[in-house]
Amino acid sequence: MQIVFDKVNYIYNIGTSFEMHALKDVSFSIGKGEFVGLIGHTGSGKSTLIQHMNGLVKATEGSIYFNGMDIYDKDYSLRELRSKVGLVFQYPEHQLFETTVFKDVNFGPRNLGLDKLEADLRTYEALKMVGIGDELLDVSPFELSGGQKRRIAIAGILAMKPEVLILDEPTAGLDPKGRDDILDQIAYLHKESNITVILVTHSMEDVAKYVDRVMVMNKGSLAMDGTVREIFTRFRELEEMQLAAPQVTYVMNELRSRGFGVRTDVINVSEARDELLKVFGRE
Repeated sequence: MQIVFDKVNYIYNIGTSFEMHALKDVSFSIGKGEFVGLIGHTGSGKSTLIQHMNGLVKATEGSIYFNGMDIYDKDYSLRELRSKVGLVFQYPEHQLFETTVFKDVNFGPRNLGLDKLEADLRTYEALKMVGIGDELLDVSPFELSGGQKRRIAIAGILAMKPEVLILDEPTAGLDPKGRDDILDQIAYLHKESNITVILVTHSMEDVAKYVDRVMVMNKGSLAMDGTVREIFTRFRELEEMQLAAPQVTYVMNELRSRGFGVRTDVINVSEARDELLKVFGRE
């Protein structure tokens, strides 16, 4: 397994009146090449969890392993870990700071100590991966659209060639087209490079469309962990955690409750269409 959490706990502000148990005995493993959706209501522990994955936050108790090595071992290099586990924060364009697109993406690989040629090659490759053309290389990133800025920020992580890409609400604030463009590109990268992707999102439709496995956080604990279909068939439990299933799940369940013999484990519009055609198409 690539990432393993073993009974991880994290407590903010220990010993003060503001003490809060943010993670509670969290255990799971994520294998190489998985596409995982991480969901949960605001304050459920999602962001704290992903910050543990590349060592930005250290667990109060428990162990975390990356590729079989304990990241809290005194000889383990957190710098190396962060080059392999790339974290793209919500609104990553706020992290842009260089004068040109090329320089901004180039900063990461150069900071790894690579020679100029290798760093430049990685920069060109990463920009190509996210669909940024040569005509924008010398443009200030601050002159670009929100979607383009988001792509550049992601390219900055990809240029370091991580084995794991963690995205915290990567489409927040984008219009529908910009959202689809970003997620389609991430799905393409996952398929082509077999990179492990962990997507934090509030959009159940995006979860249904892109990921293979869903982890549900609730009050600091891992409440559910399973395939997309397994998780969304438990939509009543999700509702108790202030979450929901995709809209199509509710439509199919409503049809079933009215006596129509449709499947209720449908998770996207395409599946719903096929199921409705199967049930009603020949009547």
